[in-house]
Amino acid sequence: MGKVSLLRVDDRLIHGQVTTAWLRVYDATTIIIASKRVSENPVYKSIFSVATVPGKEILLITPSEAVSHIKRSDKNEIFFIIVPSPCDVVELMDHGLEFEKINVGGLQGRPNTKKLAKVVYATPEEEQAFIELKNRGVEMEVRMVPTDRIAHLDLK
Repeated sequence: MGKVSLLRVDDRLIHGQVTTAWLRVYDATTIIIASKRVSENPVYKSIFSVATVPGKEILLITPSEAVSHIKRSDKNEIFFIIVPSPCDVVELMDHGLEFEKINVGGLQGRPNTKKLAKVVYATPEEEQAFIELKNRGVEMEVRMVPTDRIAHLDLK
């Protein structure tokens, strides 16, 4: 089974901060975007079919497919997982991946969201997922880039 270098919650998915900062600190052979919603969206499929990060494979798959892929991978494979929602993290864990710590890089403000940190706005469902992760003992650090001071979510 391969190793996960980092799991990041970021609704922007792959962008400059991921490719220039995070992958330098948390190297990986493969970037997995693990989300049913994103993996089934034709626009995202089109974008990620041509997107490249030099030297990295990019997979756009569901959380259950991600778990299966990681579990049957070679022990030398290293994965950087990006999900657009904390609900996807809960799903990854429900399918058998364990995480002690995750990075929350940002969820943009949208209708019906509540501010949980400087760059994190969550729907009621996402807030419940963060609470579930906290109850499972997952440490959640909020940082946009690796050099930022670690902040935490305001969960009540």
